[in-house]
Amino acid sequence: MKRKLLIIMCSFSLVALTGCGSKADSSDVSNDTAATSQQVQEAENTEAEAEEETLASDPSVDLDLTTLSSTMIYSEVFNMMMEPMAYEGQTIKMDGNCAIYTDEETGNTYYTCVVQDATQCCSQGLEFLLDSEQYAFEDYPADGDPIVIKGTFSTYEEDGGTYITIKDSVME
Repeated sequence: MKRKLLIIMCSFSLVALTGCGSKADSSDVSNDTAATSQQVQEAENTEAEAEEETLASDPSVDLDLTTLSSTMIYSEVFNMMMEPMAYEGQTIKMDGNCAIYTDEETGNTYYTCVVQDATQCCSQGLEFLLDSEQYAFEDYPADGDPIVIKGTFSTYEEDGGTYITIKDSVME
């Protein structure tokens, strides 16, 4: 399905490239077609590599974000934020950098695992709570530390809002 969608998108791109310019000789059209074919082949190779990476994921989790590309991780975390109930109760593994936020009004401190997209311009983060039976407060990572966490995706209510967290997390 993804491959068909990719081929259709590339075909539309080819039509757009050849339909918007001035009359070109046949060698220009051939070069555009060859370039588009190369792009399709590169996209198929990237898709195959992503499938291979997914196969190497941690079998003890439902969703292993550590094996995905930065763009796919960013997209998946975005999906979690938009449709949290679809992920409720799943075991999630992710890596990123620790970010710490303290709410000045309540005094509550929140720890998040932040991931960046491929261009490093956008970031998404998921709050995590370390397993209180295994970790003390002093065990939490410092702001900016690279981390790998594994825990259960959950939602909670606070101050009239619904928030998501990875609870009972362990650091790997």
